[in-house]
Amino acid sequence: MLIYWLMFGFPSSMALIERDRARRFGFAWGFALIATIALIGFRWQTGGDWSNYDRMVEQATWNPVDLSPLGDPGFALLLSFAARSHIGLLLVTAASGLVMGIALTRFCRDQPRPWLCMAVAVPYLVVVMGMGYIRQGMAISFLLMGLMTLRRGHVLRYSAWVVVGALFHSTAFILLPLGVMAVNRNVAVRVGLAVLGLAMLGYAIVSAHGGYVANYIDSAMTSSGAAVRLFMTALPAAIFLGFRDRFAVEGAERSVWTALSLAAIAAFALLFAFRSSTVVDRLGLYLIPVQCFVYARMPAAFARDANGERLLTVAILLLYAAAFFIWLNYAVNVDYWLPYRFYFFEDGLCLAC
Repeated sequence: MLIYWLMFGFPSSMALIERDRARRFGFAWGFALIATIALIGFRWQTGGDWSNYDRMVEQATWNPVDLSPLGDPGFALLLSFAARSHIGLLLVTAASGLVMGIALTRFCRDQPRPWLCMAVAVPYLVVVMGMGYIRQGMAISFLLMGLMTLRRGHVLRYSAWVVVGALFHSTAFILLPLGVMAVNRNVAVRVGLAVLGLAMLGYAIVSAHGGYVANYIDSAMTSSGAAVRLFMTALPAAIFLGFRDRFAVEGAERSVWTALSLAAIAAFALLFAFRSSTVVDRLGLYLIPVQCFVYARMPAAFARDANGERLLTVAILLLYAAAFFIWLNYAVNVDYWLPYRFYFFEDGLCLAC
């Protein structure tokens, strides 16, 4: 598990020495970008999604893929290319690594403390999602791109990014109305758009993921660690909502992160009322950016001087180090991630066999 600690340790070390609003893209960021893309994209038989997606690629070799509008056509097309290539699933993981690496790097560098944002993202967004939920990981990557445009009031650009994300996992449609909600002050319009988002989500799930309903809801399927994951998002959401004036965000950006924070708290509450924790857990994945956004701003929001900011940074890093340690040592499904295997270090592989 050393590789995972190196993935977390490097941005954490940089977070301790970074200056607020540092924007220079130097060697360190280039290294982080390439490492993120490579470690996600060229893993070999590593991650909770490997066997399922390997089977999908094999099925795509013999059966036509579903290119219907609500059948994740973007991912289906990627599967089709992978099935006809000589590297198979590796093409899919490489694409997902490239998308997540670029999107996350750009999103982090758009925050006041980019390295702290990256360190917060590594344990779950990069390691668990990037290596465990290919389709949803790609969808959330495009969402990150959209959120950067939405903070500047570009609703159409945000909507386009969400639609692209929904091509890989149709549940991303739930965040489509967020664009208009962020710039429209009418309460009735916001409520109507929220209802529309839920309706779009339900239609997407029922139309494209019949098995989703049968497996997750009807069987009251539970997701291991869902409460912890949702709490990790609800905590910074509550901090942001309680101290919004300290975070110095205004206009559309304030509305966006207020809505996402409210959704994060609601998701945590729904966990105790909904029969299937997996449904709530999977939809809560789209709210993980709240963690990165809030914690990247917390040192400046609450500290009075540089020493105070450094102390808060250390506290945040220790929180995520503890959560990462518990997951790496005690998670039920962590064996899918251990040991980490890198394609180029695997001898004697015959991808065409």
